[in-house]
Amino acid sequence: MVLDLLKRFTHGLRSGRVEDAPHWRTPATLDRGPLGEACLALDWQGHGSALWERDGEIWTMPVGPRSAQALMRLPMGSGSTPRMALNPEGRGIAVWQAEVGEDRQILGRILGGGESIAQVIFRTTGRVQHLQPTVDRRGNALVVWLHEREGAFEVMAQSFDTRAATWEQAPTSLGMPSAADVEPRFAANRREHAMVLWGIEHSGFEGLVASHYWPTDRIWSDRPVPVVSHATRHHRVVMDDLGNALALWIHAPYGERCQLEASYYDAPACEWREPEVLASARIISSPRLEMTAEGEALAAWCQEEGFGASRLLAKAFKGGRWDLAMDCLELGQDPVQDFAIGLGPEGRAGLIAVQRGAEGDWVSARLRLGDWSAAVPLTGPSWLPCSQPRLAFCPQGVSALWIQGMGRERALFLTESH
Repeated sequence: MVLDLLKRFTHGLRSGRVEDAPHWRTPATLDRGPLGEACLALDWQGHGSALWERDGEIWTMPVGPRSAQALMRLPMGSGSTPRMALNPEGRGIAVWQAEVGEDRQILGRILGGGESIAQVIFRTTGRVQHLQPTVDRRGNALVVWLHEREGAFEVMAQSFDTRAATWEQAPTSLGMPSAADVEPRFAANRREHAMVLWGIEHSGFEGLVASHYWPTDRIWSDRPVPVVSHATRHHRVVMDDLGNALALWIHAPYGERCQLEASYYDAPACEWREPEVLASARIISSPRLEMTAEGEALAAWCQEEGFGASRLLAKAFKGGRWDLAMDCLELGQDPVQDFAIGLGPEGRAGLIAVQRGAEGDWVSARLRLGDWSAAVPLTGPSWLPCSQPRLAFCPQGVSALWIQGMGRERALFLTESH
């Protein structure tokens, strides 16, 4: 009842117009087989790439609202856990992991401006997790990951200089090694300002800390700075082109209600603001956060009260402040299994969600074109599970992909608005 009232209240506060409903192409099958992780990126000319793993090999395909519709798969090399970043000008980077004997390697390949071969960025006999790349407007790249070896965890970063066409000789370790597993989250902008957030618990401090990257000197801050001094989980961070940043996390004290909290990093003042509570509920999960170069942001999360159905909520950020209103992105009673959000130009936003109903899994999308459109089913219900929804925007439209199936009988689907 409370959520229904909230939904009617926030709908009344919003007066945005609804443009014509978007049209989605019939989903195309990019690949079938024993598929692993997949990702998606677009430039601002409507061209981009999908990148995925199939049976220990990395594959790519041109995609995008302005790309030809030919399904042309291209091999990238052996490996797993592919990640990709692409700037508006079409320069980008693809990274993935590979095993060679007892060594585990991070490989990187620069995209655009003359295709390069994959190069080994990092070798270890330990384990690599949370691999994350970014690229600035010139094509310089930064890669961040968590390195685990002999029970010690280190957050590490390495850069690529496009002018010299070389990687740093060795990665930089951010902060001190930890005996506990941590989850670094990476944010950067087109001017190559960047920061990494992760949680720590030692020396009497528990909470989130941030390490900053200074592109002029191409160095990281000598010590992490505190963001918030209490326990957090599922944190996210994003950054605009002025270097301002937003962090989002869940604070869940034992025996108390969950709180979704956020903090704003003011770049001119070089300080984090006091955290704000965006929502409070019995259960909050799956926070997502996106930000444009101009500083507009969107947060989305799942929220549940009592034994009722979980609701998917969203809140906008603009002009350095969060909106008073929340959007209840009503997708019916079927529980949300996974979802992704994206932001585009002129205030456009999107959502792709996987839900599980009585007749199986189905995938739907909503776009914010002034106001949020109705949910559009991208697939009918299927007893085959759906996973890994991905969404990418450009001025010409939006691309979405997901995986359907299990084991060696999985299929990677792509659809785009037009």
